[in-house]
Amino acid sequence: MTNSKPTELDHVLEEYALASEAFDATVLHCFIEKYPEHAQPLRRYAQVQLTFVQPTREEVEAEKLTDEEMLPQQSKLLQRMQQLLGTPSSADVAAVGEKLAAISGEAQILDVARAIFVSTGHGEDLLLISVTDSSAPVKGVPNWFYDGLGSSIGCPTAVVAQALSMKRQTHTGAQRFSTQGKLAELASITWEQLVEDCISDEEVKKQILKRS
Repeated sequence: MTNSKPTELDHVLEEYALASEAFDATVLHCFIEKYPEHAQPLRRYAQVQLTFVQPTREEVEAEKLTDEEMLPQQSKLLQRMQQLLGTPSSADVAAVGEKLAAISGEAQILDVARAIFVSTGHGEDLLLISVTDSSAPVKGVPNWFYDGLGSSIGCPTAVVAQALSMKRQTHTGAQRFSTQGKLAELASITWEQLVEDCISDEEVKKQILKRS
C-alpha cells in the first residue's frame, strides 16, 4: 500500500478553503490570478460552495410565501415614476435588498441566472452570485444584467443597482486574500474579470462580453 503525497493542487485548494469558508467572488478571483494553472479546479470548488449553501431560517420561511404576498401589486405607477426619475426611496431600496438576499438555493439561483443570461451550465450562476454577493465594487456591470435581475424579482432596474451598491457599502464580513496569506481588502473588480473567472465555456464567455 502506497501513500500518495499531496499535490500542489491539493495545497492550493486547501489554502482556498481556509481563505473562503463560504463562496466569495473576490477571494475566488484572487486565487485564480495567483494560480491561473488551477483556474478550473478552483471554479469547480466554488461551484460546490454555491450548491451546498444552507439557506437561513428566514429564507426557508420566505419560500412559503406566494408571489402575490411577496410582490404586492400596489404603487406600480409611483415605482415606475421613481425609476424614471432615478430617485428611488430608501424604503424601496431596502425592500429590493431583502428580495436580493432571499435568492437562495441551487434551483432559484439557476432560475435567476437563466433570466439574465438565457443559458446556464457554464458558470452563469457563479457569475450571478459573484456580482450580487461581492463586497468589493464591481466596475462595468452592463445595464442588461440589472434589467434581467430586476425582471426576475419584479423590481425596477435603477433600484436593483442602488440596492446592490448599498449592500456593498454595509457589508462587514468581506474576506480578501493577500500575498502574505492573510485576508485583505480588495479595492474593486471589473465585470470583465468576473466573466473570465466564472464562465468556463469560451463561446459563452465571448457572447457575454460582446453583449457588454
